[in-house]
Amino acid sequence: MSRSTRNSLPSLWEQAVTLWDDLVLGFGHPQLLMRWGWMRALYHRALGHTLRDLESHVRRAIRADARELDLPALKPCARRRKPGPPKSNEDMPRFRRSYSDDCTTWKVSFRMSVAAPRKHRGPRKRSEPAEQRPCRNYAYRIEALRRAINHRKDYVRRYALRLARVREANVRALVEALKAYDLSPAATGAKLSEVMLPSAKHIEPG
Repeated sequence: MSRSTRNSLPSLWEQAVTLWDDLVLGFGHPQLLMRWGWMRALYHRALGHTLRDLESHVRRAIRADARELDLPALKPCARRRKPGPPKSNEDMPRFRRSYSDDCTTWKVSFRMSVAAPRKHRGPRKRSEPAEQRPCRNYAYRIEALRRAINHRKDYVRRYALRLARVREANVRALVEALKAYDLSPAATGAKLSEVMLPSAKHIEPG
């Protein structure tokens, strides 16, 4: 029996798969969390910390792959044609029915940006460990992580295209801004001999 040895460290995606498996093994599958609906506050807080760490890990993996992805030249954005009226709800993904016991029908998406912290008015209430907390939102976020890990190539390509469009828009804006600051003599109507240079007598040392 041959024993496989590995000297290199696991990739970010391999670590993400292991962390997702550990999260589900320790806190439950998204469908189970949806079925439970509520969990103890102490359990809920631990799940939130673990979930945020895994989300930041997956974002780091997507950014790393997006930087190394060699994209073709961007095509100009074509005008979108207005689609015809849908014949059924199946033609419109937004109106497809979702089932709580089937996580593949949930309308979730993994976001690369972190939501800003909410502002709390007044002192924050301390919850007791036995107090119940809703876990439906966590179930959605765990399912979004599963899709991002399983379909990593699509997420990496989508994020790389977004970065490329942002860079292209920034370059166009910079070129337009530089056109407004043309300081050549032909544009200003001044000659180099007319430029007043400061006298060395009036310059203080240091």
